[in-house]
Amino acid sequence: MRLSRRQLFTAAGVTALASSGLPFGGAAAVAAPARTWSGEIQVGDWEQYYLGLDGGAHQKALSALGIAHRDGVRADEPYLMVPVESVRRAALEFGDHAAADVLRDRFGLDSPSMLGRGLKLVLGKDGLERRYLDDPALQLRYIGYRRRFGRYAMPMPDEVRRALA
Repeated sequence: MRLSRRQLFTAAGVTALASSGLPFGGAAAVAAPARTWSGEIQVGDWEQYYLGLDGGAHQKALSALGIAHRDGVRADEPYLMVPVESVRRAALEFGDHAAADVLRDRFGLDSPSMLGRGLKLVLGKDGLERRYLDDPALQLRYIGYRRRFGRYAMPMPDEVRRALA
């Protein structure tokens, strides 16, 4: 059985609280640490999650952040560093799926993968997300099937937005 980071930290906190000798069950409140959206993300790392199923949200976000994308799809400078808060804004304000996924991986958020959902929609299989990031053959296969979904815009689920809030 594999546990997520959130489950491991919760278990560690409960264990520490139980072993501290404090009364358990409401008498001692444990506040969850506030997430800080700090740091920077390389545009190339952000764009590796891009599938093109967000209805142009990624391009709108790049334009809003002043990032040049002359080909109309991807940024011209993949090594450009962008503040995490700007990437978060791209996900929340514009609905950029790639931004939501890079933040999900960077911060261990408990939300569904938009990359995984998109790959399931186009290729019809679950569990391809990790493989897609490292396998050029799978990326080419996706490109071959992608044309049928050229005008499709996959909505961002509320649970993704809640995880980013």
